[in-house]
Amino acid sequence: MQGLRLTARPGLPLASLISFAAGLTLSLAFPPAGLWPVAFVAIAPLLWLLDRSGPWRGAFLGFVFGLGCYGATIYWIWRFGELAWVSLTVVMALSLALFGALYPAIRRPGRPVVSAFGAAALWTLFDWLRGLWPLGGFTWGSVGISQVDNRVTVTLATVAGVFGVTFAVVAVNGLLVAALGGHGRRSRLVPVALAAAIVVAPAAIPFATATGPAVDVATIQVDVRDAAQASSAGEDRGVAGLNVAAHETLATGPPPDLVVWGEGALDPAAAADPVVMARVRDAIASVGAPTVVGAVTDDADGRQRTAVILYDGRGVPIGRYDKVHLVPFGEYVPFRGRLSWVRAIEQIPVDRAPGERVHAIEAPGVPVFGTPICFENSFPELPRAFVREGAGFLIVPVNNASYGFTAASDQHQQMSQMRAIETGRWVVDAAVSGISAYIDPSGRAVATAGLFEPAILRSTIRSSDERTWYVRLGDWLPWLCLAAVAILFVMPRRRRRVREAPAALPAGYRTLVILPTYDEAATIDRVLDGVLAAPQRVDVVVVDDSSPDGTADLVRARAATEPRIRLIERPAKSGLASAYLEGFRLGLQEGYDLVVEMDSDLSHDPAELPEILDGDAAGHDLTIGSRYVPGGSVTNWSRSRLALSRAGNRYVRFMLGLPIRDATSGYRAYRRELLAEVVRQPFHSDGYGFQVELVMRAWTLGFDVGESPITFRERAHGHSKISRSIVVEALWLVTLWGLKARLRGSPH
Repeated sequence: MQGLRLTARPGLPLASLISFAAGLTLSLAFPPAGLWPVAFVAIAPLLWLLDRSGPWRGAFLGFVFGLGCYGATIYWIWRFGELAWVSLTVVMALSLALFGALYPAIRRPGRPVVSAFGAAALWTLFDWLRGLWPLGGFTWGSVGISQVDNRVTVTLATVAGVFGVTFAVVAVNGLLVAALGGHGRRSRLVPVALAAAIVVAPAAIPFATATGPAVDVATIQVDVRDAAQASSAGEDRGVAGLNVAAHETLATGPPPDLVVWGEGALDPAAAADPVVMARVRDAIASVGAPTVVGAVTDDADGRQRTAVILYDGRGVPIGRYDKVHLVPFGEYVPFRGRLSWVRAIEQIPVDRAPGERVHAIEAPGVPVFGTPICFENSFPELPRAFVREGAGFLIVPVNNASYGFTAASDQHQQMSQMRAIETGRWVVDAAVSGISAYIDPSGRAVATAGLFEPAILRSTIRSSDERTWYVRLGDWLPWLCLAAVAILFVMPRRRRRVREAPAALPAGYRTLVILPTYDEAATIDRVLDGVLAAPQRVDVVVVDDSSPDGTADLVRARAATEPRIRLIERPAKSGLASAYLEGFRLGLQEGYDLVVEMDSDLSHDPAELPEILDGDAAGHDLTIGSRYVPGGSVTNWSRSRLALSRAGNRYVRFMLGLPIRDATSGYRAYRRELLAEVVRQPFHSDGYGFQVELVMRAWTLGFDVGESPITFRERAHGHSKISRSIVVEALWLVTLWGLKARLRGSPH
């Protein structure tokens, strides 16, 4: 029962239900549930389904998984309308559709551990790309982020960032699938042991510690609902007034080293009001501490910007950082002109301008610090850039008030926890209306203030000038995953089945040689003489395409006196492939043990036929007369033509994974059993492509294919029937077959 359960392929409706349920399960790893251990098993059902899927089915199942996972994780986007939630969920789910489409191409049947790590590399790669594109990316739902409370595995982030944690989680899921599908104790224990090691081994990696100067930081949080007004301008002034009032309470005691107001504490109407700004400056001066204020400003150049403004203890602005990574459809509207029909974009009347670059800020008496603003903190490379600019700690002004009491703020705090681990820095989340938090370099939140809870958090943090390996190396793991995925994609697969070695040929076995002809009158007699001179029992069928030079007449005359020669005349030139197929059908109908292909222009030496028949054909299902194995050779070819032929055969080996050096050779001997199998399906090629397709089918079906050295001689009479279009067709088909073999596991 267990083997049936693990190997059967569910129908698409059931598979879709399983995939959607698995996606919903993965969403439980994130707030509000926050059940991080489920991430280690939730992806396994999808991987199990993809083991039994091709690219199109895989894409659909990945998409359905993404709908379940991301739709539930970012449910809070619904507060901006169902169109926003559906659109973002679909875009995010498309990344998993691509994962599902490509996973069959990197999976290795029979090598479950390789498949597990391949799945982890592919998932990690798409997680990274989802944070880059489209429109600058969106990182919510990254598996690694869910593990910030997993105090063991999450230390990987100090070396490889969040992507190292993502890789580990997905690899464990893949190894569990490998263990469940294994046959035998060892094939189950090895994946389980590797999975356990991946989970536990990172404990040997220490969290970074901050040992620099201490900084006493106070963070102001208000309840923006108390500032609700009929007009947005009135609300801007009200929020600023709440921050001013809270700030003034700090004047009753010793001043902190730094005060922080959340993002949006000064929105445009407040920042443009002289009375409000005078109160802001007076409040800051009354405390005498440098203050970081999150603001949205209408600047002199006519552009609006999201910014952090640094005031000194006198209330004088002395520094500023402008947000470089703006929120699409939040701080600006991409393609506004084309989306004018969407009424929801009227909520974003102004397209804000991004800042020019990431840079750190230095306040009097305070170590240098960085200020990634809200959405920017979800992109690991931005906080890392601040640290590389010299930031000893990070201040993150946040405004998630629009999301109410949903899990958006908790999920955002997880981002800050991961950034703290990655950079080895204290992170201060300063949310205008919650959740504010002080997060140490191990990712622990040591002080928090809940949503819409007026509070002044005050704690001592420490600066640091140490750099984690992640800060030093950046996103090296996604690039390594890209390389691994590319290698797995291009490397040919091993064939899935191998038949038993062919039985010995019967005594007095019968052989049929097929000779396709078109204008071969100058050579056909010599070829027939050579073939009939073989000591084995050999018959010949000549398939002639109405040769204008009288080839058929010569063969007909020979057949009248030699019963071993037969002639099949066709009314028009129909191509090499169809000629051989005519001969194959005759050979199968009349029970020949071996059927041989060869040219009729003496480029294939009939004198080499006996050795092929009694030598290699006795031990192989298919024997190819090869120019490119030891002992084989080509005469009368230019160097360029020889190089082109060799290159073409190397390309065939690479694309199709055939261990054959001369897959385009037309001098071959087929066993009857093999021939009956390979001609069951229609062929799609002629010339070189036909020869490659034959050997590809034989190899894929598990038959034994061998090569026997031959000497190929350029024809001395007539002209080659192989045109440039046939060569191009062969290259195109080989490319197509190779891609199908990678995506489907088989080109057929």
